[in-house]
Amino acid sequence: MPKRSRSSSFLMTTTIVSAALIFTAPTRINAYITSGLPAHTHRAFLRKLTDDICNQSIGSLSPEEMSTCPMLMSAWATAPEKLNLSSDNGRERALAVEGLLKRMIDERRAGNAEAIAVTEDYNAVMKAWSMSGEGSKAAVRAEQILIQMQDLYQSGDKNVQPNLESFQIAIEAWTRASDEPNAPARAQQILEWMINTYKSGANDKAQPDTLCFIPVLKAWASSRKLEGPIMAEHLIMWMQQLQFQEEIESAKPTTLCFNIVMSSWLKSADITSEKRIRQIFEYMESSSKKGNVDVQPDAGSYNIVISSISPAVKKFYDMGGARRADKILARLESGYLDGDETLRPDSIIYNQVIDYWAKTQSVRGHFMKARDVLDRQVKMFREEKVRKCRPDVTGYTSVIAACASTYGTVKEKRRSFDMAHLTFMESCAEKYTQPNDVTYGVMFKAVGRLLNNSDEQDKYARTLFKLCCDDGFLGDMAFMRMKAAVSNVLYKELTGGKTYEELPEEWKRNVTKRQKKYDMRKNAAKKSNQLRP
Repeated sequence: MPKRSRSSSFLMTTTIVSAALIFTAPTRINAYITSGLPAHTHRAFLRKLTDDICNQSIGSLSPEEMSTCPMLMSAWATAPEKLNLSSDNGRERALAVEGLLKRMIDERRAGNAEAIAVTEDYNAVMKAWSMSGEGSKAAVRAEQILIQMQDLYQSGDKNVQPNLESFQIAIEAWTRASDEPNAPARAQQILEWMINTYKSGANDKAQPDTLCFIPVLKAWASSRKLEGPIMAEHLIMWMQQLQFQEEIESAKPTTLCFNIVMSSWLKSADITSEKRIRQIFEYMESSSKKGNVDVQPDAGSYNIVISSISPAVKKFYDMGGARRADKILARLESGYLDGDETLRPDSIIYNQVIDYWAKTQSVRGHFMKARDVLDRQVKMFREEKVRKCRPDVTGYTSVIAACASTYGTVKEKRRSFDMAHLTFMESCAEKYTQPNDVTYGVMFKAVGRLLNNSDEQDKYARTLFKLCCDDGFLGDMAFMRMKAAVSNVLYKELTGGKTYEELPEEWKRNVTKRQKKYDMRKNAAKKSNQLRP
């Protein structure tokens, strides 16, 4: 098949656009916009039609051309979604939509009775700016247009009354303004103005609903500001006030709203965050039991509560952290098994609890607790057919790590090693739980720490080393753990007395990028130390 030249491609694109322009009826425009033609062809088509309308003398547009304007505005406004155009030309899109609106207003002033700009046209301009990627500049412009709409409406122009979508677009424009430090506060100001406008009777279409609050809640939650969680909580209380005291049922908070507030506390790194998250969670459960099912905790709620325990376990070595997380997980499992589909567990939440037990070495038999959680996960996946909680290598590795960190008598260590070996073999048996470099590393640690007989250590480590190299998972950690677990004679036999860097790359081919970065940093540190006088 002969290759198509650039000139022929250009002629084909020009022909397509020209052919499309012959049919300027609204139905033909809509069909063209929603077709599967390349993005640059769509853009050329929109640009040509827009220029043809805007460049005509004021007052000369036909009824057909006037009916085309709203469709063009909508097409430009939704270009990033429907036409897959780059965000680099976001400003161009916004200016094109605003230019079409201005032309409609000028036509009206010139006496064209067909030129009637309505709320949807103004919303299209606001949406184009909101999605333009211009940050705070776009948000300011969207806010200005919203204020202008309300002023025109109060002056008697009923066609441009701002509706719920108008306010939502302006709010979301500020939540997208990542270059503005006070963007959450600016979004909330629009929300407050919207509610006051509705309550005062100045705009009956400005009745707030839950979806208006969610972007502001998310903005505070992701702001990383010290006051973020407090502001998010105040918004929730305001929503409840509107629902119960002012009887605006549409503004009621939902489970998602409370989850956003809890996630705000989770991101805050506040030392009291776990306690506050638990209080919010218990309030949600209490409210749902009293009949308010809109705020009933779901699987996401449980996940946030369990995640909030992480600092207690990993930073402050709280012995009760793993136990608290395990009890919460048991409540989640019980609720799901009782028929609540919103409490369907997943692999992440199981892996978290297993990891907490693995790091709670001071609790006697902690490795058995970790294994118990894994067994419950396997049962949930195989017997209850919950595909979201399919076990993965992370969970198996954490159980082996829990075994490897066991202290106690020789008998206790042997029991722990048997559990590590069993878990490792089960991991090897399934395609989706195959051991990785970390798994081999902690298994070598178990060999070195838990087996009391050096001959047995060497025998097991020899087999494990062969498996590790055959799989290409000999990471630096696995190598160091192997070296610590075996005798000098076996170490020289297995490696030929070579350093890790000198070993065949074939043995390391599947080591994770994270491990390789760790190896590079370690090697750089070694070289630095060697260069010191």
